[in-house]
Amino acid sequence: MRLGARRFGVWGLLVAGAGLMGTQADAAISLAVALKNYYAEYEIVQQCARQAQLSVEDVETAGAAMAAIEKYYFGRDDGLNKAHLKKQAIADKNDSFKILERSGESGFRPYCQMSMNELLRKAKEVEAPAGAQ
Repeated sequence: MRLGARRFGVWGLLVAGAGLMGTQADAAISLAVALKNYYAEYEIVQQCARQAQLSVEDVETAGAAMAAIEKYYFGRDDGLNKAHLKKQAIADKNDSFKILERSGESGFRPYCQMSMNELLRKAKEVEAPAGAQ
């Protein structure tokens, strides 16, 4: 009886450990995907400013928001590959603009403003004290 309990205990620890490692890997992937999406939003804001849909001040505000977002995500996982995520974000941004151009929309301003607002919302969220959430 005792031997069976020990085996179950060791087996249970192995299963729990494997589950925890899987959860940590999933969390790292989720952090990378989320950060890549915020980089894409920032790339969209920059592109919108080049197309005169947003102002230089908007880009500066978005840049400050992006800095807060980066600080938060790199604080949670300093192993995130910034260069790779930015490269993916640029590709995502390019795809988004191609889709918008094909849709025949006359102005990108609502799309630009939505990206700007998303960055500001997330920056405010990550800068809020932990107790306020």
